[in-house]
Amino acid sequence: MEKAFDNPGFIQLLLNFYGYYVPFILLAVWAPLALYDLARRQDVEGKTGAIWVGAIVALPLVGAGAYHLIGKSQLPSWVRNYLVIGGTVLLIVLILISSVLGT
Repeated sequence: MEKAFDNPGFIQLLLNFYGYYVPFILLAVWAPLALYDLARRQDVEGKTGAIWVGAIVALPLVGAGAYHLIGKSQLPSWVRNYLVIGGTVLLIVLILISSVLGT
């Protein structure tokens, strides 16, 4: 008798776990950090700040990532690069590995 479904292996479970939770982790780190940084800045006008807040709240991953990369965030550049570029690369690598392994 042939099994309809095989039990997933450890690697498949690990990739599925991280592939599912990494976007939420990025959301939980990027958006509050962007809003905190935006609130601390004195050089941002009200209208510009409102546009950034709207972008961060409406599209948290895209808006917060864009703010950190092009919004002149006051965070040190190594922190921005580590969080935004590193997080994006991690997500892309997880998606590619998951799609290659067929999980």
